[in-house]
Amino acid sequence: MVKTKLKNEEHLLDFLTEEESLAREQRHFQRLHDVRISVAFIRHAFKKYEKLKAEELELEKWDDYLACDGMPRPDLPSEIRQFLMKLRHEEHMAATDDISWVLLVNERSILSHAPDRQDLTRRNLDVTARPNIGKFYDKTVQGILQTHKRVERVLRNETELLDMPTLRAFELTKETYVLCLDTRGTAQGS
Repeated sequence: MVKTKLKNEEHLLDFLTEEESLAREQRHFQRLHDVRISVAFIRHAFKKYEKLKAEELELEKWDDYLACDGMPRPDLPSEIRQFLMKLRHEEHMAATDDISWVLLVNERSILSHAPDRQDLTRRNLDVTARPNIGKFYDKTVQGILQTHKRVERVLRNETELLDMPTLRAFELTKETYVLCLDTRGTAQGS
């Protein structure tokens, strides 16, 4: 029985010749070389992608800066809070700015033949003197949504987050939550 095992094992062990070993080694080195070239291409593509991403961010920053739209800078939580307080104040002022119908209405003003007369009838004042709440809320919601979009862009950008102090980045994450709540509150009319 031992002899049969040895006979079977002898058939299984075939030694490589020197030429076969060199050919295998050459194929192995060729594969390693191909892998190194592929890795170099991938690294180059990643570097190019990061460069394009940084350029795109820089262009977006310039567009925001040149817009001069009164929106807060997305990387400063204090400006975002100030912007929200300004919006709340304007909302409060619009809500409390009520029309005094007793002082403004003059139904006889339409009867005047003076060329510079003003139409102070209730029907005309209802259209001209009453604030347009829909436009006001639209402006408020659009401002909050645009600020939220800009803050999200800053939070997604790794290079900008690395340059930012940790506490400020944490505050920005809290401000995005506040912006979402404020949008819901404004949309519901509260």
